[in-house]
Amino acid sequence: MNPTATPSGDIANELRQLIGETGGLDEVMGSFRIKVYHTRAFPWDEVFKALLYRGFQVFITNKKADLFIEARA
Repeated sequence: MNPTATPSGDIANELRQLIGETGGLDEVMGSFRIKVYHTRAFPWDEVFKALLYRGFQVFITNKKADLFIEARA
């Protein structure tokens, strides 16, 4: 995570940059659902820091073999 990032920054854009090819991002009404494609390469700590720093509640869920990070404001 960029140490100069502010909570008012564009979190969706920041998440897309952090995740890159290792996951997919869906945004619905200020909440995010991130599908993890590559668990070993996924930037877990940077994504969690970016979300938690901005006050999101973060949940990890699974559907069959797929992992998801769900973040709600």
